[in-house]
Amino acid sequence: MRTFLILLDTPGIKQFVFGTDPLAEVRGASALLDRLNREETRKVLEEAFPGRVMEAYAAGGAAQFVVTAEDRHTVENVLERLAALYAKQTGGEVQLLWGIGEVALGEPRGYRAALKAAFSDLAWQRFTAREQPAVLTFPLAVECQSTSYLPATRTRVWADEIRLVSEASDRKYREISEVNPGRLWAEFIHALDLPDTVKHIPHWLRCTTLQEIGEYSESRAGYLGLVYADGNAMGRLVQELESLEVARAFSTLVDGSIRDACHQALKELFRETLAEIRLRSDPSGNHLQLRKIPGDILLLGGDDLVVVLPAELAVPFSIRLSELFEEYSRQRQEDLEEPARSFFWQRLQGRGLTISCGVVIAPSRFPFYLLLDLAEELLASAKKGGSRDPEATRYWVPSYIDFHIQAGSAVHDLHAIRREEYGVGTAYVRTFRPYRRDKLQTLCAAAAKLRGVGIPQSKRHDLLEAALEPRARQAEWKAKELFGRLAGPFGKQRLALFEGLCQLAPMDLNDFPWVRQNGGWATALADLMEIYDFVQAKEA
Repeated sequence: MRTFLILLDTPGIKQFVFGTDPLAEVRGASALLDRLNREETRKVLEEAFPGRVMEAYAAGGAAQFVVTAEDRHTVENVLERLAALYAKQTGGEVQLLWGIGEVALGEPRGYRAALKAAFSDLAWQRFTAREQPAVLTFPLAVECQSTSYLPATRTRVWADEIRLVSEASDRKYREISEVNPGRLWAEFIHALDLPDTVKHIPHWLRCTTLQEIGEYSESRAGYLGLVYADGNAMGRLVQELESLEVARAFSTLVDGSIRDACHQALKELFRETLAEIRLRSDPSGNHLQLRKIPGDILLLGGDDLVVVLPAELAVPFSIRLSELFEEYSRQRQEDLEEPARSFFWQRLQGRGLTISCGVVIAPSRFPFYLLLDLAEELLASAKKGGSRDPEATRYWVPSYIDFHIQAGSAVHDLHAIRREEYGVGTAYVRTFRPYRRDKLQTLCAAAAKLRGVGIPQSKRHDLLEAALEPRARQAEWKAKELFGRLAGPFGKQRLALFEGLCQLAPMDLNDFPWVRQNGGWATALADLMEIYDFVQAKEA
């Protein structure tokens, strides 16, 4: 018998989960993949190798197992059956890839060598894998109303609407229902301090559409916030895991910390809503009058997280999430046993793991897959900002967050928006984004103080236009003129605006609104005006 390390991956799962607009399908796809990843995969392996399977981790569409088998061919046959199960369960939309490395027992670096070989094998499979499934169709076919590149094969009634859907979309609907809201939502409700009568019916507390979540927005009616978070430097750490014990510890550290951080951050933000639910809960089981929880966890596993919230909660959530994740992962390291504790101490020097976030705020009726694309670009921008931070190391990167307010209907790639509208890459840059977490907290505090002195919406609009004026000198003259016209007793509006900008970067009033940065000039005036509506007021 020989020992093999198996790496599993499901590329393209975000397309499967988020490549459609109906919230029910997104939830169903997420629940379906979560079940396949965390339950069905282990079940198949256990049936094939009874008593000879050791799990390192299985979350977020990725997994690592160690199995004992006669030869590599036997392992490959089992993985091919597992891949067929994934394809069947997802209507052919999700492809399972794997890498295999043989563990040389007794060798000091046997696990590391097997891990390296498995990653190399997996990389080759990714390189040669098909990008889009081939689906047999008749020359004339009706398109699926959710995934237009697939043929509709059946009808599905959902929320009083009859939809023509593909096999893949139908399976998403079948996975999710009021009776079975999915593991992510059930785990979240269980983590809240709610009466048992409410916990037993978690679907009663869940919004049914994205539009319903947007209706809870107090800053801008009908707007929501999409937060996409991902761990920093995780890939480097994963490829250096030294043993199965360290791999298991890493999984517990990451997956446990991000789940707890997500639940706690939401619990804090929804404090008033949860208090109202407790107050109105009826022991008799009549919960028709309960207020729903205005948000949802759409993806949570490994170091990935996608959450949708009312517009004004998105940025505060990303800040609190990154704080708690770093804190919880640091605390968990202290409870690890050797050699896992030494592994993380050598690389993190007692610091917690970190995450970056992309936050997009937009109308709730905006095509969801476009919002996710933009959130992914924002996340990539945040990660790039963190990697350039002076304190960043190979294994530790400070948390950065990038945000964007999508007001209109036209969407362009983030790089073009930042270059054409914000002057990124020129001598005069109209944004400080992406923000390190502490700087974003400073920006939010400055915006809260501005709200406390009450700058009228018309003047905020004019200041934003001045900041984004393409001609640098014209932008400066307009901004200074508008600054001089700000009112309020004892110049409170002018003082709050100037102090807020100075807290982000020291400023000479003569240069307002510009500050020296990276050999050129930059201003955070546009950032401050844009985030104004999405923070709570603070008395000046």
